[in-house]
Amino acid sequence: MIPDIEITGLGPGPKDDWPTIKSSQLELKPIDRLKPNSLFHSSVLSYLVSRLETSERAMSTFYYRWRANERRVQAYIDLPNWEKILKDQNDRGKPPQVTSITVPYSFATISTITTYLLQTFCGRKPIFQISSSKRETARKAQYMETVLQYQADHTRIVAQLHQFFQDCSHYGLGIMRTNWVEEKRRRTVKRSTPKLDFFQQITGYNTTVAREMRTVYEGNTVLSQDPFMFFPDPKVPMNQVNKRGEYVFWRDYMGKHTLKGMEKDGLVKWVDWVSQRLPSNAIGAADNQSARDLISRGEATPAYWRDEHHGTSYYQIDQGSVEIIPAELGLGTSEYPEKWMFIIANKNQILMAEPQENDHGQHPVCVAEPLSLGYGFGQPGMADYLGPIQDVISWFLNSHIDNVRKALNDMLIVDPSMVEMQDLKNPEPGKLIRLKKAAHGMDVRMAVNQLNIVDVTASHVNDAQLFMKIGERLSAISENLIGIQDSGGRKTATEVRTTTEAGSSRLVSMARVISAQALVDMTEQMSLNTQQYMSEEFYLQVVGQDGAKEPTDITPEMLVGDFNYPVHDGTLPIDRVALLDVWKELFLGIAQDEQLRTEYSLPKIFEFIAELGGVRNLQSFKLNVVPDAQLEAQAQAGNVVPLPQPGRGKTPGRGGAPPNPGARLAGAGGGSPQV
Repeated sequence: MIPDIEITGLGPGPKDDWPTIKSSQLELKPIDRLKPNSLFHSSVLSYLVSRLETSERAMSTFYYRWRANERRVQAYIDLPNWEKILKDQNDRGKPPQVTSITVPYSFATISTITTYLLQTFCGRKPIFQISSSKRETARKAQYMETVLQYQADHTRIVAQLHQFFQDCSHYGLGIMRTNWVEEKRRRTVKRSTPKLDFFQQITGYNTTVAREMRTVYEGNTVLSQDPFMFFPDPKVPMNQVNKRGEYVFWRDYMGKHTLKGMEKDGLVKWVDWVSQRLPSNAIGAADNQSARDLISRGEATPAYWRDEHHGTSYYQIDQGSVEIIPAELGLGTSEYPEKWMFIIANKNQILMAEPQENDHGQHPVCVAEPLSLGYGFGQPGMADYLGPIQDVISWFLNSHIDNVRKALNDMLIVDPSMVEMQDLKNPEPGKLIRLKKAAHGMDVRMAVNQLNIVDVTASHVNDAQLFMKIGERLSAISENLIGIQDSGGRKTATEVRTTTEAGSSRLVSMARVISAQALVDMTEQMSLNTQQYMSEEFYLQVVGQDGAKEPTDITPEMLVGDFNYPVHDGTLPIDRVALLDVWKELFLGIAQDEQLRTEYSLPKIFEFIAELGGVRNLQSFKLNVVPDAQLEAQAQAGNVVPLPQPGRGKTPGRGGAPPNPGARLAGAGGGSPQV
């Protein structure tokens, strides 16, 4: 039995009201002292849940706006009731019916912005740039870049960054979480032991196969966080919560089998005491959930699912980084703020409570609000600005379509006493309309007359294009960035490049803001985590920057240093084709200048240009050139045939004359000295 802690006060207050801890209990971990159903556990749980729910109420005010943006991006609008019926008929396989449409203008624009940002940040290697102002740590900064690039490749960070950039435009908010993990997996290991005969001679080998637990990965993981599952401290701007916020929570849903596995590994405790009922909170309301599943008809939050036959299948897990005074809550003796990590299940049981000892000293989140006004809690996104533009464009096109439908459905004035109505109602083409006997000999134009149709929406298509131009001004997405050539005749490559660079200047600004707000902090957290937690047993073997054949071992000692984390300039990486043209001009310039040829190696520059152009296996085409020393030795032995020199007539004989630099071995092909 774990004795309950002595409580003399609950929650923050004067020091005299703070809980007191027995000396014997200090030997226990904080989570061991948070006994379920105890007064101590209830007081700490109430302290945490009150802050979580404060953020829930603040964040829930954004959900309706975010849902509207998700609907627009999915090109979806509310249909009238009769059109909903027609749409249901379409889904059941009945003949297609006409429904209203929404132009996916927001989707196209946001996809272009996301593509630009992804290419800007991930189109270079290493992705994370690190520098150092100290000479002794400059080399270590390069090692750190190599290690972070390895971690990025291992965790497929490009997929997380893609979602992060999309969220920045959809919701005006992008969140990334960093964490240090050690992954252990069973691996099949084969070992060979020699067979020895009577004379201790090796006669063969015995092979044994065994499965052993191995560390397969040790490093940072980066995850994009769903904004609907993010609950930061509302007292500070979201993009500053990792440094200035008192707390930040994020939510997930896990099955009991997952939690029991974590409990076995010693990561959590008290799993069996978790309530089987999901709690009620802002995100639990049906009208406050994400609308991402509107078109796909899947699940916006896959784990938030209830089995009708077996009850709740998952637990709500709220994990948070909270800055607390341990002595105030009875979790420790320190009277100064510390960052602690907590895990709460279904808002009724604390599963983890331990101090964070990260060197970076931040909450392990990075938040970007690229269109932030700078001071408030919660900012608009690009989808908010594009929404009214898309609505107007859709109305222009739908109204024009409705008018065309009206024109296609003939509006006739008919005298039923003169015309056989069954013939007139026949929808088949080339029909014959019979007149009744009373109308024989009369002017048939008196029997049927078509009303004049005035197309008041003829200019709506042009008006829609005008609003698209307004949207381009708003989002800085020009036709060149989308990949569409502007009309107006042929244009030179310089004109196209200049127009594209000018149009992307605002996107460059957005990229710099995202880098300054989130990606620099993420790089710092990953770098310091690597310095702090990377073990001696797990190291990275990489090929040296100079192309050395032997691998270089990067050990933890080679990564320690004070580094700088520069803000990305926001520009796209240099086009490889344009870069290839530059190097071709440089190669020709060096080849024609005698002084430059003495300072730069033309063969190495040629190999670099070939590699830049995508050429592989260039070494297989390389000739075996004879070194000068070997060539001179062959000349002394009389095995060299001098090459003819321009303007000198016949080749001089072998005797008496010094070796010619242009000489070659007898029997070799023409050209430079070769074997």
